[in-house]
Amino acid sequence: MTAPVHPLHSMRRPRRGLLCALVLLALAGCTSVPPARVTADRMDYGQVVAESWKRQTLLNVVRLRYADAPMFLDVASIINSYTIGGNASAQGTLPSNTNPNVLQLGGTAIWSNTPTVTYQPLLGDRFTRALLQPIPPVSVFQLLQGGWPVALVFRTVVGSVNGLRNTSAGVAADPGFVELTEVLTRIQQAGHIGIRVEPRKDGSGVVAVIRRAEPGTPLGNDSRRVRELLGLDDAVSEFEVVYGLVPSQATEVALLSRSMMEIMLQLGFGIDLPAAHVNDGWVLPGLRQAGDAAGRPLVHIRSSPDEPAQAYAAVPYKGHWYWIDETDVESKRIFTFLMILFSLAETGQAPAAPVVTVPSR
Repeated sequence: MTAPVHPLHSMRRPRRGLLCALVLLALAGCTSVPPARVTADRMDYGQVVAESWKRQTLLNVVRLRYADAPMFLDVASIINSYTIGGNASAQGTLPSNTNPNVLQLGGTAIWSNTPTVTYQPLLGDRFTRALLQPIPPVSVFQLLQGGWPVALVFRTVVGSVNGLRNTSAGVAADPGFVELTEVLTRIQQAGHIGIRVEPRKDGSGVVAVIRRAEPGTPLGNDSRRVRELLGLDDAVSEFEVVYGLVPSQATEVALLSRSMMEIMLQLGFGIDLPAAHVNDGWVLPGLRQAGDAAGRPLVHIRSSPDEPAQAYAAVPYKGHWYWIDETDVESKRIFTFLMILFSLAETGQAPAAPVVTVPSR
């Protein structure tokens, strides 16, 4: 014979169940997106955007070598929206002979992640300013002021200086341009290029080399050689920098800077093109890009029908893969510099006419 259950004992079980239900409700109300998601999202999306930017730039370099129109899509915004929530329910009943269940529990949870990415094509005035306008000469000197190596800036950005021509369309640079780059590199490495940019009311600037080298020393000889290569007047210490191919007088430095489109075209002459594409006339004519007198391309872009195993950036185009090898540090460095130049080209600043003070003998 079953012993009777005391009513107080039977009431304790529903009370405990109701207490559990209240705890579930409280937990559901306190649920939120953890702060760690901010770090994870920022790193993940930042990495993806950086990789897509490299691939897009590389693809446009390849497209230009094939005389195809470039197309840039900027990531205008990334909005990642989280939805998190839940509910819980509980129901308690007194025990009976027909229904021994004294507690019913239920609950639901909601978790969703809805990222929204907005793309903006580079068109109109932004396209002209970013790709077609030459980089202002004053910006070239600002890059040197910021510590960028002379060889990197001049080989990439400068088309010519006082008639000394850089590499163009696969044709090697003038020996004088190569020597000028080497001499300025030695002066910069010795810390004797101190450039100051002072804005004027008309929007131009003053660029001054503020350190002087003693005559007869290696640096003094380099300083004299710079004047000889550029045809500068020894009696004048300040020289106006103008945008152009050749100077109109011996007190000017005429610098012909490239646009982003020109720089990308130059990089395209460093592509190892498939022989079939060259023979069929698919690509722009020109000798293999030299980049300097030593015969190195600005950026070495390899090609193969198969996807590369390791690459800094790789893109498929017209049945082939084009990539920059992960171990090619110099090509990676110049290609990264190219992407930094896009930010400089987006500023929209007008070309300036700085004045340069160079050390006298």
